[in-house]
Amino acid sequence: MEEVRIRLNNFLYNSGILGFYRILENMGKIDYVQEEGNSIIVQKAAFEYFEDDYIQTMLDVFEEDTKWYTIVNSKEVIKQLDSDNKKIENYYSMIKKAIESASYKSGYEIIKKNAEENPYELLKLAKEEKHETKRIEYLIKIVKHVEQNKETYCMKDIIYTKINCFWDSVAFLNRASNKNDIKEEYRKVFVTPVQEYIKQTRKSEYQCIECGSKISKKEASGMSWLRDVGVDMNRKKSGFWNFKEDTFLCPICNLIYSCIPLGFHMIGSNGIFVNNNESITALKRDNIIYDKNEKVTLENTYHKIIHNYINNTDQMANEKKIAYEPKNIQVVKRGGDKDNQYYEFNILSKDKLEILRKAATNFEKLVDTTIYQETLNNLLQGIKQYYLIDKMLKQKIELKYVRNVLNIQAANMEGGKKLKEREEWIEEMIEAGQWLQIYFFKNDENKNKLESYALKLQNALKANSVENFMKLFTLFYGSLGQPMPKGKGMRKLIEDPEYFRLLGYAYVYGIGKVIDKKGEYKNEE
Repeated sequence: MEEVRIRLNNFLYNSGILGFYRILENMGKIDYVQEEGNSIIVQKAAFEYFEDDYIQTMLDVFEEDTKWYTIVNSKEVIKQLDSDNKKIENYYSMIKKAIESASYKSGYEIIKKNAEENPYELLKLAKEEKHETKRIEYLIKIVKHVEQNKETYCMKDIIYTKINCFWDSVAFLNRASNKNDIKEEYRKVFVTPVQEYIKQTRKSEYQCIECGSKISKKEASGMSWLRDVGVDMNRKKSGFWNFKEDTFLCPICNLIYSCIPLGFHMIGSNGIFVNNNESITALKRDNIIYDKNEKVTLENTYHKIIHNYINNTDQMANEKKIAYEPKNIQVVKRGGDKDNQYYEFNILSKDKLEILRKAATNFEKLVDTTIYQETLNNLLQGIKQYYLIDKMLKQKIELKYVRNVLNIQAANMEGGKKLKEREEWIEEMIEAGQWLQIYFFKNDENKNKLESYALKLQNALKANSVENFMKLFTLFYGSLGQPMPKGKGMRKLIEDPEYFRLLGYAYVYGIGKVIDKKGEYKNEE
């Protein structure tokens, strides 16, 4: 066969397709690929020397998030240490920890025949050396050794912090092969079988579970090497009909799955992927690659993916002059720690995307806070934000963002209609609470009395008791000899159960806002 058609399928396969596409793009081989709806048509020349392309792209994408990068970039600093023994010891400890790790030891086994230096002998000399200048020289030699063997050491970091999150037990992740050449192991397991496979057509009872292509038993691969999704057919066949296993992969699909780590956007050992089966173009469009200089966290990546999708939908609507209509999208997260990783799925439905669109400004302000993920999860799972708001007020967590969470809850009411009016009611009730605090400040009233009042109101709000809230409310203003607040927000709080907690918490928030010694509110926004 001269060319291969690869179609979008499940989320994991799709992430592999995106990773495969990014490799060809990175290596200037994009002319070998033609997009056609939900498929890519790949010329067989794209698979030539693919092991080189795979390794090089891994290095290009993940290099800066490795121990190797940290060590190499310490070289110039180490040169300037002079006789600062404490700093020398710190850099010695950092380098020692990396060099003595299991991954770097196996890496050294790969290159030691051609290595100019033995880093372990240098490390020993650096430990025993008493003269600071000589000790620095040994450390620099170790750093240079690590730098000169980038493909091995840097890839070892990438293998165990990125690739191993998704697959294991084959090629360079096979325990029996982890001291062998990395590129050669990848070529042997993934590339050579593809090159042999595309040379001829065949008839066989076996069929690839992903693409449906015919494969011989010798060519067929299982899926047990894919973490959390594969079944080890040698150990457990009871899961298959009549004990006849059928989850085989052809060599091409096997290779596609190996590209999964480049389809996800990785933050440390966690990843995010937007699954869009609509087309290859849509899949690429909805999965953002950050600028390397941009500060990246799991939270702001998630937010940017959603924001990007909404903006793209708006833009397409404007270009085609049609009404805005978002589609459901699936966001997949690879989370957890080294020993307990898992896939987490969120379906962003049309109505949720519409709410996110209307509350975009408020979500933008929460991105780098400790409450962003909980606020977003509440929205996606249909949970009202009141428990979070109550926690923020009682525990004084991210207090200046209470208004934003209130506005997000407001956007989630009645499908987001009349949002501006609801935001005005929120502001009105915040101002009513602020007025009360300023009154206490100017009249030198007991602040503990005000705090006790606010806490009792919160308890009434948590219990969703309008009766208890209004009883406290009227008695308190009566004890002060002051008129109760008036306005649309106050009327809504009393008359409409749907708005009671929204506007009640806005009022309590206003009471608790921080004022300075002059009785003026500090700038919180």
